[in-house]
Amino acid sequence: MSTWSSGAWCASFLVMQPAGHQVMWDEFRAAFRAHYLLPSLIELKQREFRALQQGNMSVLEYVQTFIRLSQYSPEDVDTDPRRAAHLLGGFDPTLLTHLGRHYDSFTELVDVAIDME
Repeated sequence: MSTWSSGAWCASFLVMQPAGHQVMWDEFRAAFRAHYLLPSLIELKQREFRALQQGNMSVLEYVQTFIRLSQYSPEDVDTDPRRAAHLLGGFDPTLLTHLGRHYDSFTELVDVAIDME
């Protein structure tokens, strides 16, 4: 890992691009992650995300943790229905029995879960 500041790295990354090349977010994000995040850390966070359960967290705390960790495992939440299904699977069993159906919309699931809490 470099001792450069992220701002210096960003400036250097952009200067090294071919003239006229517009850097897209996914390209920049991949380069940034490759430079600053160790593969073992990403793997650890992926496992943490995949094992995430609501436990003693409030619905809001669980959703915030889910969103924060999901960035390390984008292939698990690459569509809204998959994102909703993954979130649903980690809810507290008591809440899960009240939610009880399939949700295609992550936002709808979050809204319903917050209302039921």
